[in-house]
Amino acid sequence: MSFSRRGHPLAEEEKSTDAAKARARAMELLAGQELSSGQLYERLGRKFTQPTAAAVVAEMVERQYVDDERYARTRAHGLLAARKSRRAAAQDLRQKGLDAQQISAALEEVYAPDEAGGDPELEAAAALVEGRYRGKLAAGRKDLVVAALARRGFAYPVIKEAIRRVEEDG
Repeated sequence: MSFSRRGHPLAEEEKSTDAAKARARAMELLAGQELSSGQLYERLGRKFTQPTAAAVVAEMVERQYVDDERYARTRAHGLLAARKSRRAAAQDLRQKGLDAQQISAALEEVYAPDEAGGDPELEAAAALVEGRYRGKLAAGRKDLVVAALARRGFAYPVIKEAIRRVEEDG
């Protein structure tokens, strides 16, 4: 649903069909941050008709200003750096309007074991245990640590190994 500046929805007949204005708006949005084609379409759809928004998104994709595969990889790297589980990263990417194939390819690349065989997801979980949850672990509340990591989308074997590593180092 579209909204005017005052918070009232814009009716479809109030939306613009001006492709030049839609193109300019798309460039403004893309100058601020990289967006997926779905995000760009949704934002343009607030002020422009569906056909106008779709045509401008298609043009941006053709000119390679919008590249969903690149966006998925970049976003997945950011999510891993933010210590997100693979499951949480997949959910985030789905919410950005990416399709299953793009999500799978990005996660396979970003969450793949490194040259030394290290698991990036396990490293993220271990870093969370070491930093954020170390106090709970030291207080004997392993159950709270497991629950917190499970809520973050980490699989139980990853959680178990992350806790084991921190307990051995500690």
